Amino acid sequence: MSPGATGKPPAPDSPWMRVSIDEVVIEVTARPGASRRGVIGVTADRLVIGVNSRPEKGKANDELIEYLAHEMRVPRSALLIVRGETSRRKTIRIVTHEPTRVSSRLHQILKRH
Repeated sequence: MSPGATGKPPAPDSPWMRVSIDEVVIEVTARPGASRRGVIGVTADRLVIGVNSRPEKGKANDELIEYLAHEMRVPRSALLIVRGETSRRKTIRIVTHEPTRVSSRLHQILKRH
């Protein structure tokens, strides 16, 4: 039986990620102006992601959302910056009917870095 089938959210397994029945919330530190786009690493409580764009007129936020949507294989509209729009420290909500799959993708991406 899958975790979603029981009606209970999967257990959280990372301090930077909260998984519930219909969403995954991640804590991110963005690194605008990075030479390489993608996961740079992880701190005690945040996933660190580099983007090439400078933090001007939302360009870095757009690139961050685009990157995450592509890597999670979800539409951009499924991602929302719920806190930290103008800060490097962001809370991002990923709305999905498959939170376990999204959580697994995040861990796969982290292993690749």
